[in-house]
Amino acid sequence: MSIKKFISFWMGGLAFCFIILALSLIASTTKLQSMNARVLKDSQTIEVAHQIENAILRERREDLLWRATGESAFLTQKANLVKKLPPLVRELTGSDSSSGNSGGTSHIRQLFELYQAEALAEPMHPLAEVSRSADKLLQAVEEFRERNHSQMTETLALSKHLDTMVDRWSIGLILFVLCFAALGAVLLLKRIIIPTFALSRAAERFGRGESAVRARVYNNDELGMLSRAFNEMTENIKLLEQDRRHLIASLAHDIKNPMVLIGGTARRLKKKQAVVEEKMPLLNCIIEQADAVEELIGELVDTVRLEDGNAAFSMVEVDLHDLLKTILAKQSTMLTSHHLSYEGEPCQVWGDARRLERVVNNLISNAVKYSERGSAIDIRLRREPDRCVITVKDAGVGIPPEKIPTLFQPFRRLAGTKNMAKGSGLGLFSVKKIIDGHGGKITIASEPGRGTTVTIGLPSHQNGCPCACPANETGPLGK
Repeated sequence: MSIKKFISFWMGGLAFCFIILALSLIASTTKLQSMNARVLKDSQTIEVAHQIENAILRERREDLLWRATGESAFLTQKANLVKKLPPLVRELTGSDSSSGNSGGTSHIRQLFELYQAEALAEPMHPLAEVSRSADKLLQAVEEFRERNHSQMTETLALSKHLDTMVDRWSIGLILFVLCFAALGAVLLLKRIIIPTFALSRAAERFGRGESAVRARVYNNDELGMLSRAFNEMTENIKLLEQDRRHLIASLAHDIKNPMVLIGGTARRLKKKQAVVEEKMPLLNCIIEQADAVEELIGELVDTVRLEDGNAAFSMVEVDLHDLLKTILAKQSTMLTSHHLSYEGEPCQVWGDARRLERVVNNLISNAVKYSERGSAIDIRLRREPDRCVITVKDAGVGIPPEKIPTLFQPFRRLAGTKNMAKGSGLGLFSVKKIIDGHGGKITIASEPGRGTTVTIGLPSHQNGCPCACPANETGPLGK
């Protein structure tokens, strides 16, 4: 299922559940309101029935008192009570909410008319006859009241039952919605969030120069297609990089042969006695430039091999203290724009002296390029229990911390320093490859305007046993 269909199904299911919940709540609320209205009407009917019963009983008492005493006040009170009954009877018969009970209300009206006629008749009917009519009316009203009371009780029970069912239904539906939402969230996490973060991390690692990184394809959906497209892109870029490196190596090889021939020819001409002295500076210049170009081509080829992981390291025991003193001695004679200072102690490592010299020269060259003339460049060497640490510190322009990870990527140069010095962008990349090949680690600490400190840690060589590579090994990098 595609992500679009999954999200549509998930959101549609949630919307359907909420609609069902809302409709059920509306229907149950309407039903409960109807039941409440019925209960209210039944209670009013019961109250009216009580009033009728009370009025009839009071009328019978006044009738008995009048018959016993003959006082007209009792007769007047009796007549007033009988006259109050018609509105109550009409209200009683009109408020009946029970279905199919019109016969009961008609019967009450008939009994009341009979009772009213006998109670107000002139001359007065016998007591037994009036009492019999009143008893029949009271019995009918009582039955009517009991019937409404039973109906009200039944309605209250149904209302309570419905309320309980609505509560259970609502809770059950809410729990179902929560489970459905939780399941959708888990699937959303697995199908969208995790693949997205994985693809983002892969893209970030690829941007840092890890060309072998690939994004995991989790599902056959849109993100899966995107991950496959990313993997195809990285593979194509890797192939293009390989083609570029092969082209550079091929061009370097093709250029190196003519340069060797030029240098060799110039050296042979220099040895001939027939060469005029005034031509000697030109021949020397040709020889020096040919040597410089050959050395540059050699470094370019070596960089390509390092990038491919096929560079051969000639591993021997190296005293970094002696190596650094030799490098500083050479640099001091050629470098007059900066002050070089060195402090260190003897420390042996197992490594390739030529490539370690290239590392130090590159770091000194960068320090010179990106710091002001006359500033100091400090080189330090210290020995730790299991490694030797070299630091190169300058007082240059510095580097933003967020840009430091990009320095070790090939052909990458910071926009703010491109115009300060020439360069190919391969120096620090080659330095890191060489240090990695020795089993070491390189870090850079810098802030804009506060200079840069490069720290290199190499495994120390103790008791004649190499720590980084097997003894006397000459082999490809990383093999």
